[in-house]
Amino acid sequence: MKSLDSLRIFVITQRKGSLSAAARSLSLSPATISRRITALEEELGVQLVDRTSRNLKVTEAGQAFLEHAERVLEAMSEAEQAARDALKRPEGRLRIHSRTQIGIRVIAPLLPRFAQQYPDIQVEYELSEHPVNIIEQDFDVDIRTGESTDSGFVIKRLLSSDEVLVASAAFAKRHPNIRHPDDLHRLPCLTYRREQESTTWKYIDGQGVQHALPIKGVLSSNNGEVLRLAAIGSMGVALLSEPAVRADIEAGTLVRLLADYRFAVRQFSNGVFAVFRQNRALPLKVRAFVDFMAEALREPEAR
Repeated sequence: MKSLDSLRIFVITQRKGSLSAAARSLSLSPATISRRITALEEELGVQLVDRTSRNLKVTEAGQAFLEHAERVLEAMSEAEQAARDALKRPEGRLRIHSRTQIGIRVIAPLLPRFAQQYPDIQVEYELSEHPVNIIEQDFDVDIRTGESTDSGFVIKRLLSSDEVLVASAAFAKRHPNIRHPDDLHRLPCLTYRREQESTTWKYIDGQGVQHALPIKGVLSSNNGEVLRLAAIGSMGVALLSEPAVRADIEAGTLVRLLADYRFAVRQFSNGVFAVFRQNRALPLKVRAFVDFMAEALREPEAR
């Protein structure tokens, strides 16, 4: 990689501003630095440095070359790091936060497989119904639902997650005439509620028009798992994330209602996302977890 060494010498010399400073940084003599830059110029057939100036001054051609050289060295550094990482095993403490229901129903069942595949990673898994500050609370990954626009972090979609209207089979049998969202006004509903905000479900009709539907619930909770269990117990109709109730629908424990309509509690462009810090040298433990979950939760049609 002699040519890369010459690139590195040229770039460092320009950053340091003098042959002597570059020589000290690279543990080489100024004469060696000068010879290597001259050899690089001869190889390229262009003058990179203006030697008539008392100070080390890059030429116009040298400036254009410098910009590309810096990118090449950066890419090479990343390639070398990737090669070294391939020989390492992900390890260490991995702190993960998730919203409760998605955390219990979607992420937690996959953790034993993850632990088996990566035995040197110690997982700390915290669930709550409140947003977290990843940096202040020292989390490596936050599992979020709904669109996230935080530009300060990397956001990777793990799964699509439209919200679906569900009830137990027994409840649906007792209420066979549920044909339109307006019918929900006369039914007991189970609502997700944070603080003291009122509940409004949104739906899109067959013409693509969005409507708001005020809901007064017989049970409200800030925990989707409570609502799921209440729906299974025939207490009423719940609007829940589809991945969280997918197994219940497949087993017949819950049935989907008004499947021709799209529903949402807050927004329609929903998903399950892994959010983590923007870092050029992404820790192996974080990469391992995010890649594992992305593969495990990959949509069936994408497999």
